[in-house]
Amino acid sequence: MLDRRLLVRMDFVLLACVLVIVAYGALMIYSCTRADLEANRQDPYRKAKFQLIWVLLGLIAMAVMTLADYSQLSRFLTLVFVGNLLLLLLVLVAGKTVRGATRWIALGPMNFQPGELCKIAVIITLAVYLAGHEEEASDLRALAKSLAFIAAPAALILLQPDLGTPIVLFGIWVLVVFMWGGRASQIGAICFSAAVLSVAAWEFGLISPEQKQRLLAFMSPGLDPSGVGWHLTQAKAAIGAGGFLGQGFLHGSQTQLAFVPDQETDFIFTAVAEEWGFVGSIVLLGLFAVVMWRCLEIIRESKDMLGRLLAAGVTALFAIHLLVNIGMTMGLMPVKGMPLPFFSYGGSNLLTNMIALGLLQNVWMRRAKITF
Repeated sequence: MLDRRLLVRMDFVLLACVLVIVAYGALMIYSCTRADLEANRQDPYRKAKFQLIWVLLGLIAMAVMTLADYSQLSRFLTLVFVGNLLLLLLVLVAGKTVRGATRWIALGPMNFQPGELCKIAVIITLAVYLAGHEEEASDLRALAKSLAFIAAPAALILLQPDLGTPIVLFGIWVLVVFMWGGRASQIGAICFSAAVLSVAAWEFGLISPEQKQRLLAFMSPGLDPSGVGWHLTQAKAAIGAGGFLGQGFLHGSQTQLAFVPDQETDFIFTAVAEEWGFVGSIVLLGLFAVVMWRCLEIIRESKDMLGRLLAAGVTALFAIHLLVNIGMTMGLMPVKGMPLPFFSYGGSNLLTNMIALGLLQNVWMRRAKITF
């Protein structure tokens, strides 16, 4: 049974910031999709409504994850790991293909992406395994074994193909094993090996042509401005057009005329910058800064190794998505399909982030014993 006194110990600052981000995101999703939906004689609020449905589902999932005692997760380790792999296999067998990638399972009018939920499964399995081997933090063999928890799902995701999610999984692994106490030299050696393998994959044609083109477009933005460089060219134009105060809600020309592809998903930050300007962008970044601050506080205040590693995994998840998403819209990183947490359109990613938020609240509420 859950002690009701735990509920008053939730991190309400973190929860409030996330809810404001979600509301802000729904507003911008409407702005990005309204004109196109109207042109196709569809409900202009259609995608915003779908997002709100996922918000409700996400809040339910967050509540479940918050209320369940995280110390009991070890009982479900095998179920989480095997269930994750089975879902990823199901995608390859019966998944929906969009733009040459098979990443989704159709659920009526909506699509579900198991690769997103995989991130939570990896955080849980890694944290439970490493917390149970705390005394082996300096053992290279234990460190290598922990890689299996990301290697197996990453291999299945690469077959979809999807390069971004394996990168996120590896980033989660790096921070989690560092917080576990893994030696920096050993972690660095594994990171170097991963970099060498990436170069080899490029040379032997294991990286898809589209992914190569995106990296080349990042290194040489003027290489093909009307082709692979289109995303970046239009994103910069939208951000630059916003100025200090922006062009106004529903008045951004790049946004309303759909010059920026995938603007409600991966490039939604450009809509914020164009319509709300520097001020609106700083407000959003400020909200995310508070979220990251609370994540770090939860890591610091965790009562045990399992809680610390769970919080570290979620922190890594949010940080990687933030850095890559905002970085690529500004031309600081290669273009990669990576949504902005709690903000971009997409039910699977939002559901995953809400579950991750529940994990953080779970750890925070149980950071110390309740006294009478």
